[in-house]
Amino acid sequence: MLEENRYSSILKLNNVSLGYDKIIYQNISAYANPGEMIAIIGANGKGKSTLLKTICKIIKRHTGEILILDKTIESINSSIFPTLISYVPSQNPRPKNLSLFDMMATSLYNKTNWLGKITADQKSIIIDTLTKVGLSQYINRDCTTLSDGEFQRATIARSLIQDSKIITLDEPTAFLDIANKIIITKLLKEISITHNKTIIFSTHDIAQAIKLCDKIWLMGYDHFYNDTPSSLIEKGAFDKLFKDSNLKFDKEILNYI
Repeated sequence: MLEENRYSSILKLNNVSLGYDKIIYQNISAYANPGEMIAIIGANGKGKSTLLKTICKIIKRHTGEILILDKTIESINSSIFPTLISYVPSQNPRPKNLSLFDMMATSLYNKTNWLGKITADQKSIIIDTLTKVGLSQYINRDCTTLSDGEFQRATIARSLIQDSKIITLDEPTAFLDIANKIIITKLLKEISITHNKTIIFSTHDIAQAIKLCDKIWLMGYDHFYNDTPSSLIEKGAFDKLFKDSNLKFDKEILNYI
């Protein structure tokens, strides 16, 4: 078994380059610690989603290495990997004819017996988790009847039930209204603190990321930045987000003008 307390950083990226058939972004070096909330920010097409999928071993990187608890992701057994990292895509398909409880139970597939039967303790975990994200009253509701904000909270709950040390999310607030964007982002922050989870998510909401995140991974046009929001602002990194653009980052409103 991997022992987390032997390591200062739970996730490390060393000179990683991304892409499918060809490299779209390179020279990524970064790290994440337990309990940190990290936002990935970059222009459209820069590779934010590709970076998350590469970390989660969904697609292969071109060069460099990715380590979780100082083990390369390729060397980690497939049965252990889901306990270390989980992935929430930007558009989760809604399962038809499945209650919210049953949707949560799918995260326990690697912890049940060969019949896939949920134990009493596991049922309690599902109920407790849905309570934490404010969805316990919908436990028997069909997933297709949940609002967008409720369903997004459900996908986060499912990752919590999976109980991975790192939770990655691809633009978790992309299709939500302003109120739900704030609710989801604050929920992720609470999870990182109360559950000591490392939260890594891509977003275009720069102001919220600066206010709530411990670090930001900024995919600039000339350089990859891994630093605290205040340090990135001081060094002018946000002005290097868009190439050939007249947009300037305003430190007061935490956005572009």
